[in-house]
Amino acid sequence: MIHKYAGEIQADINITPHMFRHSFATYLMEEDVNIRYIQKMLGHASITTTQIYTYVTTEKEKEILQTRHPRNKINIGENLDNLVY
Repeated sequence: MIHKYAGEIQADINITPHMFRHSFATYLMEEDVNIRYIQKMLGHASITTTQIYTYVTTEKEKEILQTRHPRNKINIGENLDNLVY
């Protein structure tokens, strides 16, 4: 069925059912769903298998660094005002 519809839209790539699993798992990871829930939804016995299906996108990495890195909690302006010359 997937190959039929991929042919109808003249897809340039080979679309497989596993691509949907990867996309689903990746979407859930990007929405901060706990990997244990994803593991259960995909029916994996091992968390290692679930990790294969998921990856963190560059945009998600950027968001994490911008919102959660300790460096971003420092107000440089306040610290400069307190410097002794």
